[in-house]
Amino acid sequence: MPITENGEVFYTAKEAAKFLNISRETFYNNVKDRLQPYTVGVLRRIRYKETDLEALKGIRPIEPTQPE
Repeated sequence: MPITENGEVFYTAKEAAKFLNISRETFYNNVKDRLQPYTVGVLRRIRYKETDLEALKGIRPIEPTQPE
């Protein structure tokens, strides 16, 4: 469940992948490095800000080109 702190919504990696409609593997391999990690909440787990995720929503990997 996402948490809200100071008016911002934060997601774990699993939740962020679901938010972006991608697999966790795709999140870790292609998306995670583009995001600023935050440690929020009681457990201080790494989370990602919803506004940062919104900027990436709908982005899909580029298909490799086939040699002709």
